[in-house]
Amino acid sequence: MDATVQEVIKDMVGKPCCRQQVGRGRSLSLGFGEKIRRATAISDGVYGEWEIGTYYGSWRVIHDGKILCGSRDAADSIEDLNVALSRIRFGRFANLRQLTDWDVRVELDNGVMIDFLAEVSDDDEVFHIFCPENRCVQFSIVGGWKTGPSNMPWER
Repeated sequence: MDATVQEVIKDMVGKPCCRQQVGRGRSLSLGFGEKIRRATAISDGVYGEWEIGTYYGSWRVIHDGKILCGSRDAADSIEDLNVALSRIRFGRFANLRQLTDWDVRVELDNGVMIDFLAEVSDDDEVFHIFCPENRCVQFSIVGGWKTGPSNMPWER
């Protein structure tokens, strides 16, 4: 991860987790900072001022050497995964680091860690952060770390 990514996310350090949700396809979204209402072309709801997550990668939440919840848990529904997430005390954002060449770890100040694990060989996004001021950070296997706007298409 380069200095550009670290500079974009430095203001997220210390922000509390304010939202956690498993979505369609067992995607994961975690909000940090203040809750704000956002209306976009595809959704209208309350989100964190910073939103991290994955659409296609696997994920797991770890604390004290134990997996507390994961995208591949034997749950009957997405709601069951959301209930499991609601039982976890998510702390404040502390650090983002590259776990392996393919995987990303988010570390919280209370020892909870969230791993985002790549499962694809193409350039699909593994991990993203939607930042204030319409900024976005993303990680993919082929493209690596990139930053750009969140409110318009990126140049290729």
